[in-house]
Amino acid sequence: MIVAGSVFLHRNTLGLVSPRESWMLGVWAVSLGFVLSQLLLAWFQRPFTVTDAQRVKLDRLAVAAVVPCYNEDPAILDRTIYALFTQTRAPDWVIVVDDGSTADYTDVRARWQAHPSATEFIWIRQENQGKKHAQAAAFRAVPNADIYATMDSDSALEQRAIEEGLKPFANREVTSVAGLEMAYNLTTNILTRAMGLRSLAFQLFTMSAQSVAGGNVVINPGAFSLYRGWLIHRCLPAYLEEKFFGIPVTLGDDTALSMFSLLHGRAVHQPTAVSMPVYPETLSHHLRQWTRWMRASTIRTLWRMRYLRIRSYAWWFVVYQQYAFFASAAVSLAVPFAWPATRNLVFASSLALVAWPLAVALRLVTVSRSDQRWPTWLASAALLPFAALWYLLVLRQIRFYGMATCHRQGWVTRKKVEVTLSGPPVPAAEGLVYEQG
Repeated sequence: MIVAGSVFLHRNTLGLVSPRESWMLGVWAVSLGFVLSQLLLAWFQRPFTVTDAQRVKLDRLAVAAVVPCYNEDPAILDRTIYALFTQTRAPDWVIVVDDGSTADYTDVRARWQAHPSATEFIWIRQENQGKKHAQAAAFRAVPNADIYATMDSDSALEQRAIEEGLKPFANREVTSVAGLEMAYNLTTNILTRAMGLRSLAFQLFTMSAQSVAGGNVVINPGAFSLYRGWLIHRCLPAYLEEKFFGIPVTLGDDTALSMFSLLHGRAVHQPTAVSMPVYPETLSHHLRQWTRWMRASTIRTLWRMRYLRIRSYAWWFVVYQQYAFFASAAVSLAVPFAWPATRNLVFASSLALVAWPLAVALRLVTVSRSDQRWPTWLASAALLPFAALWYLLVLRQIRFYGMATCHRQGWVTRKKVEVTLSGPPVPAAEGLVYEQG
């Protein structure tokens, strides 16, 4: 349906039929082919599984859960730690690094330090140095871990997340595993619904395709990812001392670790390793978060094009992504200047703005949530065209701003606690019964 509709629009509605315009059809065909190949690859994804013998070997791996924290809501941080202590495959260490927060974590720290468990709980407090250095403090505290499971302080793991996330490591070539993140507060408002579903669709489309294409996941989510221990320690100096034209790079921690993984082996996606982070609930927080991401993405894109193997799917994906971004921006700029000749183009683009997000949204049927009934889930998925329009009108412009200001590497969020949990008070951890609104 996508191919037939696109051919009709480009040949009939847009009138690209003359010989001198045939090169435009060629460019369009290449673009459509690349996008359709992603969709096809994504549908071929299957979760990694292991044999009994492989499971025994994975059970011997020493796993450290790393939770850097900076001005997180104490209740949310408590929820994240609680989820780690209720895993079907318990980590050997849980390391929380408080990176100079102004929030008071006295009760949370005392509660979990007193909690009896075979899992060793480590709490580190340091002056504010950024997420990279907070993670490094955890890596150095437990240098003998075979696997480091990194997550954000607002990201609670589903009970089987670590067990499922370890399965791809049965393959020695796998250096990192990206989990699947789903917004915990999906139904809070239209912003969390739209951005939560957009993120999920991106993961089940782009990341799934990259994983199937030889293990070429470009971005491991900060919400939950796992890395080989030897990889982390081999790359730690470059990770901490990264500079861009002499400017220390403090942002883009997850994307940096993802790139190191690609340089040393295969980076894959495990859709059954689920985390549930808390998404921004206000417009201000959302836009500032996107600004931070785009500043980091600008630098990381240049690094990928320079260091990744040219023959890899990841390198070609990055190149195509840049082409698609700048081409769409150029077309948008040309529309008002060439009006009314571009009227049919606007019509075709409007159809694509609805059809393509919904086509990608079909992948959403492969996941389900116990707190979401199908009618509600489908209604949320219907917001994907709105999310695409939001990106086109707002977020794309912020990406240009992020490119122009990528030298500004300081945080623009988390100066204070920005998202809190509603509901009853955080319960005592002794009984491990967690009831949240």
